[in-house]
Amino acid sequence: MRERSVRDDGDEGYSLVEIIVALAIVSITLLASTPFFVASLNNVNSQRGRQAAIQLANTAIEQVRGLQGSALLSGRSKSATQTQFDAAPTSLASYLATMAVEADLTITDATSTEGADAPIPTASQKLTVEGTTFTQNIYVGACEIYLVKTSSGECVYPQGSDAPTDSTKILKFFRVVVLETWPDRACTSSSGASMCEYITSTLVARAAEPIFDFHRASPTVLTTTIYFYKDVEGSFQLEARGGYLPNVWTLAAASPKLPDGLSMSKYGVIAGTVTTAGTTNLSVTVTDNQGRTDTEPIALKVVLPPTVTVPAATMRVGEAVSLQAVGANGVPAYTYTATGLPPGLTIAKKTGLITGTPTTAGTYVVTYTIADANAVTGTATYTYSTYPALVLGTLADQTIKLGDQIDLTAVGSGGDGTYTYSATNLPTGPSVKINAKSGAISGKPTASGRFLPTITVTDGTGATASQRVSIIVTTTTSLVFTAPALTAADQSTVKGAAASLTLTTNGALLGLSPVVTVTGLPTGMSYNALTGIISGTPTTAGSYTVTATATGLSSNLSVLTFIWKVT
Repeated sequence: MRERSVRDDGDEGYSLVEIIVALAIVSITLLASTPFFVASLNNVNSQRGRQAAIQLANTAIEQVRGLQGSALLSGRSKSATQTQFDAAPTSLASYLATMAVEADLTITDATSTEGADAPIPTASQKLTVEGTTFTQNIYVGACEIYLVKTSSGECVYPQGSDAPTDSTKILKFFRVVVLETWPDRACTSSSGASMCEYITSTLVARAAEPIFDFHRASPTVLTTTIYFYKDVEGSFQLEARGGYLPNVWTLAAASPKLPDGLSMSKYGVIAGTVTTAGTTNLSVTVTDNQGRTDTEPIALKVVLPPTVTVPAATMRVGEAVSLQAVGANGVPAYTYTATGLPPGLTIAKKTGLITGTPTTAGTYVVTYTIADANAVTGTATYTYSTYPALVLGTLADQTIKLGDQIDLTAVGSGGDGTYTYSATNLPTGPSVKINAKSGAISGKPTASGRFLPTITVTDGTGATASQRVSIIVTTTTSLVFTAPALTAADQSTVKGAAASLTLTTNGALLGLSPVVTVTGLPTGMSYNALTGIISGTPTTAGSYTVTATATGLSSNLSVLTFIWKVT
C-alpha cells in the first residue's frame, strides 16, 4: 500500500482530489453570482430610463398647462386625432374610453388631416436622452365631471345615466394623456416588444374664455435667435406673446428664404436638416385669428456640432496630472463630463480641467463628452497608459581603498520597463564610469577622499528617479583629507549663527604642501587658504554641496565632498 508523504513540519498538504473539489466550489460560487450582477446592472439601466421618461412626460404636461383650453386643439383635425386614438396601445384603453375626439368642441373641418405639426401634435415625437430614444405621444380629448351624489366624481365621457340635467352641475374638461415609450429588454409593453411605458395625465378646463380676453394684446414675436446644427436633424418652435390663438407664422415678404433642408409650418415649427453652416437673418410675421400681426427679425444660425479635444498624456502613479479639455463649435457655455478616467482623476464640469493623482497602473479608455448651451453633445475618446512609479533601488554607501575596483550597480523598477542609467560626480579616475544599459558602476579611482555621486535612471517615457550615494576612497600612502573625518564630514548650521570648519590633510607627513580650494559654500561663508579654515555667518537657509580639493605634486589629489545644511 502506497503511503502519502508527510512534510517535516507536520503539514500533510492537500491531495489532488481536495484541490479539484476546492476549485469546483469556487467556480460554482462565481457562476451563481453572475445573474445577480447582471440583474443589478439591468435594474440600474431601467431606473435611469424611467427617470428620464418621467421628466419628459412632466415637461410635456407643464407645456400643456401653460396653454388655454381653447388652444389645445389648434391645428388638430378630427381625422388625425381619431387616427391617433385608433393606433394607441391597449395600455391607454382605460384613458381613451373616457375621452371624446369631438363633442361640442371647435375643431378643424372634417376633411382636414392636419395635426402632425400642431402645437400639441397628433404624430409621435422622438426625443433622445443620454443615448436612449424616447417616443412621446400626447392624446387630447373631452370629458366631464358630474356634481351629483350618484356620480363617481371621475372625468368621463359620454354622458351616462347619472348625468345631471342642470348644465351648471357639469364641469367640462380636456383630458390630456402623455405616453412615453423607450426600448429596454427588462420591459414588455402591451405590444409585446421589449419596450417600457410611462403614462401620466392631467385635466384642463374648457370653459369659455373670460370676457376681458376681448382686449387681449396683439401678438408679439419673442424669438430672436434660432440654432440648428450642421448635418443634424432638428426642430424649433417659434414663440410669441399675446394674440388670439391659433397664431399663424409666415416669412415676411422681404425675408430671405430658409436655408436648404428646412421648412416652417404655419404653427411656427421650423424643422429639417441643414448641410451648410452660417447665419440667415430672417424676417418672420406672426398673425393671430383676428388678423393682427407682428414682424420681427430672427437670426437663424447653423453651427457645427460641439467638439472636445484633450492633450495626449503619459501618466504615472503618484504623479499629479493637469490636463485641459477644450471645447469648440456649438453654442457656449459648455459642460464637460468624462467616463473611464484613471482612478484618482476628476474633471471639472464647467472648465474641463482634468486633475488629480493616478493611483492605479493600467490602460484606460476615456470618453469625454461636451454639452453646449442647447444640450447638444459631442464626444472624443482617448487611451491613456498609466505606468507604475519609476523607482531606483536603494544603493549602499561604499568604502574602498585607493586603486581598488568600484563594484556598484543601480537597478530601476516600475515605469515602462525601459531604463537608461547615468551618473554625476563619480570618483575621479578615467576608468570610473556607469554602464548606461546595465546600471553597473565600475573603475578604479585615482584620487582619495569622499565622493557623493548622484545616480539617475530614466525610463522610455522620460520619467526619472535619482539617488545620491557616498563613496569613500581611503589611502595610507597618498594625499588625503584628515579633518573633518571622511565618515563624518557633513555639517549643520543655524542661519545667522557664526560657524567655522578647519580643513587639514596629511600633506606634511608626505612632505607635500598641497593647494586646497573650496567651492559650493553657504552664502555668507568663505575659505581662508592660509589658515585652512572655513568661517562666516550663513545668511540663507538651504542644503549646500561643498567640494574641497587638495592638489599636491606628482598628481597627488584628494577630494572631500560633503553636505552643509543651513536651517
